[in-house]
Amino acid sequence: MQQKIQELPVQKNISYEGLIQTKEFKELVQRKKTFILPTTIFFLIFYFTLPLLAAYTKVLHTEIVGPITGAWIFAGLQFLLVWVCGFIYVKKSEKYDNLAKAILHKYRGELSG
Repeated sequence: MQQKIQELPVQKNISYEGLIQTKEFKELVQRKKTFILPTTIFFLIFYFTLPLLAAYTKVLHTEIVGPITGAWIFAGLQFLLVWVCGFIYVKKSEKYDNLAKAILHKYRGELSG
């Protein structure tokens, strides 16, 4: 059974070049960058720390809780981090989507035609 995909309304004759020059749009892009870049950098550092520590040090070989070593705990934290980052991103993206809709609504009359 095929699921029908809901199409979004297409705004015709909108000047996107004009829209991206607005102060509100530039602020939205800047707000997104200030969230996405640090989050991505933190995630990548945390992600690549496990293989680097495992390959070049003995730090993760230490038993932390009974027979469970630091490597298992760190790997488990990576799974947790993916879910937390995903949840935070979804919540933040909802705000950014609402801001984008507000900008489109505000400038719809000016940028059409």
